[in-house]
Amino acid sequence: MGKRDGRTDARRQSVRAYLHRWAETTGAQLLVVDPAVDEGTLAEGMAGHGVHVTWVASTLDGLVEFGRTDPHAVVVAPEAPGIPAEEFVGLIRRHGSPYVIAGTEDLSELADPAAAARRGSGVGSLMLAGASAVALRPYAAQSLWELMSHGPRSVSEHARVEVGPIELDASAFTVRVNGQRIADLPLKEFELLRELMLHSPGIVTDDELGDALWGTHGRRPGGNTIAMHVTRLRARLGPVAVVRRIRGRGYSLTIDPD
Repeated sequence: MGKRDGRTDARRQSVRAYLHRWAETTGAQLLVVDPAVDEGTLAEGMAGHGVHVTWVASTLDGLVEFGRTDPHAVVVAPEAPGIPAEEFVGLIRRHGSPYVIAGTEDLSELADPAAAARRGSGVGSLMLAGASAVALRPYAAQSLWELMSHGPRSVSEHARVEVGPIELDASAFTVRVNGQRIADLPLKEFELLRELMLHSPGIVTDDELGDALWGTHGRRPGGNTIAMHVTRLRARLGPVAVVRRIRGRGYSLTIDPD
């Protein structure tokens, strides 16, 4: 049991590392502006939904990160230091269309944000400035995901990729071919397939595959290891797709028209 538990824990850690890497590079972006201490639990939970979290303590830092990340949604605590939170909300609303969520610890404001807006203080001032929803602090990943799912910019496409009969869902860690799930797909083959699908029918270079499978830092295996994973992936996909090696350039995935 000890060895099995160790392998299970190692796989979970690998999956978590992949989800964080995937969310940071190609996922939806969530900016949190809140002076509370970030324990990292929100980032962990949101990564499973394909959302990368940037957490800053002040509205001035929030302006910088807003310009850098172009977030799908912004969570703002009314007491965030810097420029007034309602002024911050007004500025970002004029320079884009983020889905703004006001953070609160007051259950009454969560239950009736319209009444809070009429009062015009705290969360109410953020609602008047352009916030569209209210979230309870400390923030729960599932609650924020549900709010983001109703925002003006879709976030679901960051989790799911479809190429012909192949469907990949990174948040659920599943792959289906013609509706049938490929069971127990190893992590590296999952990462490899997603990268090929995102670029299909174009070419993914060896360096790009190396970044996708092992990250941009530290030592990475050579081309023979990638080729081994490609060979195994071909066997799993069967005749529905062709993974070609383009010498000196990389790999491409195309769908067999037959």
